[in-house]
Amino acid sequence: MITPVIGRPGIQSGTSVTYRQVFKQPESVLYLPGGGVIDAAAQDPGNDDPLTLRGGLLMGRKTSGKKWLPSLIGKMITAALTSTGTSITLSAAAAAELVRRVGTSGTFKLTGPPTANGTARTVTVTYSAVNTSTGVVTITAVGVNEVQTLTFGAAATGGTMRLRVPKADGTMVTTDAITWNATDATWLAAINTALDGATGVVGGIVATGAAPDTALTFTFSGTGYAALPQPADLISVHTFPTSATTATVVRTTTGVDGRFVVGSFAQPTDGSEAPVSVVPSGSGIMMAAANARDVDFPQIPYSGLFDSSEIVDWPSDTGLQAWLVAQLNANGGRFEFDHLFANS
Repeated sequence: MITPVIGRPGIQSGTSVTYRQVFKQPESVLYLPGGGVIDAAAQDPGNDDPLTLRGGLLMGRKTSGKKWLPSLIGKMITAALTSTGTSITLSAAAAAELVRRVGTSGTFKLTGPPTANGTARTVTVTYSAVNTSTGVVTITAVGVNEVQTLTFGAAATGGTMRLRVPKADGTMVTTDAITWNATDATWLAAINTALDGATGVVGGIVATGAAPDTALTFTFSGTGYAALPQPADLISVHTFPTSATTATVVRTTTGVDGRFVVGSFAQPTDGSEAPVSVVPSGSGIMMAAANARDVDFPQIPYSGLFDSSEIVDWPSDTGLQAWLVAQLNANGGRFEFDHLFANS
């Protein structure tokens, strides 16, 4: 079978290419009629020659103009991102690609699970600096602390109160009795002491309030709580203080898990971050000189049995694998993946 190198006609500078067999049964692969157009900005930063898009490179479509571009900028390497972390590390080539496609600062999307083989999700990350030598990208912490607000139906005037609160493992516990005090600072200190005792974490959940007899704000900011999602069950009053016989509790700020595993995907935000297809089997698609002109994308697979390992940047994490499978079949794709078959 003759497999052409796809690109614009005419004499161009020579380059080395490697054949990649992306599909297990090439004769059964189906392609979108009419093909499409690859945006002039497309490059493959993981390839020795970035202007050759390798077979198996994940591709998506820009929202504006609907031209095709690679769906990934790169992958996190070296270390996982903690819930309050303010930097990630990409390869030097991926860091340079982030600057090229987005800029020296801005936003990108990060996709991955919070823990190994968990459920992958995507968040938008703001970054302020990129070191293209080390690959370190300085970001605003992704995690967000949970905040809940409790409002009494009437101001507390005496007695004792007990609260139902979550421990760091998500189970609910009841505090010891908290004796009301007319001095706000003393009342708040007693509440926080009870919270520490019930949760087993000093400063895990912190109560504050300008008028704590009528309303309390609980911030989940300590070890095991900071920048993590919290249970569906909210803090509640188990025993009411004198005069305050009712209370409402609302989730003022939803906690966001800022953790991402090594191998999580850094992606653009122009629409192409949603992988729809791949560069087909073969020796790749040659782009013109950087940003010179668009290139034809005549064969866009939408159905076939993938050799999963031949998809460029195929992850080892099963959560990311599941995300890719779902994405490639989310927009009319009818792909199958050999890693899902036990005897493949």
